[in-house]
Amino acid sequence: MTFRDHNITSLIDDNGNEIKLECNERYYVPSEITWQLKSLGFKKIEIFGARLGAFSREDKLTTNDFEMLVIAEK
Repeated sequence: MTFRDHNITSLIDDNGNEIKLECNERYYVPSEITWQLKSLGFKKIEIFGARLGAFSREDKLTTNDFEMLVIAEK
């Protein structure tokens, strides 16, 4: 599994023109983010859940979260 999503997203801009975006997105799991940050010298790493744009350190990360808040200190 590569955690990659290939898709074409279509939208209409402010002038009424259709725009098609060819997307190639990579998703990361908390263990990968932690490993990458540690390899860059970060010491304290915290990962929290996010409620669709509502980022808070009060929300525990769950499998239902689509986004996450990552806070790290060097």
